[in-house]
Amino acid sequence: MLSRLILFSFTYLLVFSAHGEIRVTTKTLAEVALYPEAIIPASVLSLNNSKISAQVQAVVKSIPVLVGERVKRGKILIQLDDRDYKLSLKQAKVALEGAVTRLNFAIYQLNQSTALAKEKLISDEILQQKRTNVMSLKSEKDSKVAAVDLAERDLSKCVIRAPFDAVVTERIAQVGELVNPGTPLTSVVDTVNLEVSAKLQSLDIMSLDGSSEYYFVTDGQHYQIKLRNITPVFDPIQRNKEARFIFTSTRATPGSTGVVQWRHKQAHIPAELIIKRGNRLGVFIANGEQAHFVVLENAQEGRPSHTVLPLSSILIIDGRYNVQDRDKISLSSTVK
Repeated sequence: MLSRLILFSFTYLLVFSAHGEIRVTTKTLAEVALYPEAIIPASVLSLNNSKISAQVQAVVKSIPVLVGERVKRGKILIQLDDRDYKLSLKQAKVALEGAVTRLNFAIYQLNQSTALAKEKLISDEILQQKRTNVMSLKSEKDSKVAAVDLAERDLSKCVIRAPFDAVVTERIAQVGELVNPGTPLTSVVDTVNLEVSAKLQSLDIMSLDGSSEYYFVTDGQHYQIKLRNITPVFDPIQRNKEARFIFTSTRATPGSTGVVQWRHKQAHIPAELIIKRGNRLGVFIANGEQAHFVVLENAQEGRPSHTVLPLSSILIIDGRYNVQDRDKISLSSTVK
């Protein structure tokens, strides 16, 4: 017991000066500040995960792609039997030729009748009939043109092409199968229009806003990304927000999982300098000859805490456990 009392007295003499001041050492926040890395789980999402369906009725003739194959935009995915549609197009073109012939003849008759009408050799009623006939045949010709366009469009639907650079993820239709409009044929995933999705808590959002360089890390590979936006509403169940990033150059594979990584731009106070007074966590700063306890609202024990204190703030290092708010202090030499 006596030895403990002697030790306490010795410690007291070291800490307190002759004038009742507590001796402390200090450093500026700039000297001790940390800028830790933040990491949150994330995954790569494709903006287009499309199920390609038939638009016409036909028999599947061939499927020249396999599941897992990468295809460029415009690559043929499915070939349907187009013979019926070629015949329909041929019929439509023949009908159009007939309509054009009839129209040309009607225009010839109208020109002749117009000349005769000037010499008063035919009545105005007959001339008006010729004009009406030309207008009617023009409408018929326009209808036949539309029929040809429609037949050509239906024929083109017999070849189903990749709408974007993609990976084939499913082959649904089978060769020889009769499909109808709306029948699913194959599924493809866009490999160009990708985004990285990450769920953020409040502290993550504060940190994310102040950073400029972000990386998506998966299987040891680092992909540079940039923040596109943070969803302006909280998920009502998870109480978080979704952040979406886009790749700036090389892209990861759709469906990849990993982490989004960035470095905090805001200064953090090291965990060992954060102490508890009452039920609050904070840090002591030296304000002239007086100690002031600054509460860190979001601090957690054992973890660095971000702060809005100026980098010029003078933090108490040695002696921080012995002071209370507004205690008088005297400064030893600044810690090197």
